[in-house]
Amino acid sequence: MELDRYDWALLNALRADGRISWIKLAEIVNLSPSATQRRAQALQEAGVIRHYSLVPDYPALGYIVQAFVRVKIDRHSADAAKEFRNAILRYSEVESCHKISGNSDFLLHVVASDLPQFAQFLENKILYLPGVNDATSSIVLESIKEAGRPV
Repeated sequence: MELDRYDWALLNALRADGRISWIKLAEIVNLSPSATQRRAQALQEAGVIRHYSLVPDYPALGYIVQAFVRVKIDRHSADAAKEFRNAILRYSEVESCHKISGNSDFLLHVVASDLPQFAQFLENKILYLPGVNDATSSIVLESIKEAGRPV
């Protein structure tokens, strides 16, 4: 799908506010509300828009600790990699997981109520998984920008 200026304007406006009304979105995009809605639907059907979501305020939800955890797994075991993926999907502490290049295999964004809870999660849920060779974490000290927007 080739995007034109209207599609890009629509995407940028939705990224800034996913709950914007069709009328306000149409004003920003400079199209009618029905044309704007049809374009958004076409972008969804094409897979350009995967889903609408929110960016939570983690401390307001009681998650004082955020961390990025780099995980190395045994690359010779397809079963271990599959089990790792399945476990990550079940863990509510993991906000996102990315397979990455470099010295690690996966990068996790993890939230916890405090450092002891984070340590327990790391020790009891990540390091125990078969095939996990190593995990290193970096605690978030301050968030500057999230989901494309300043915090």
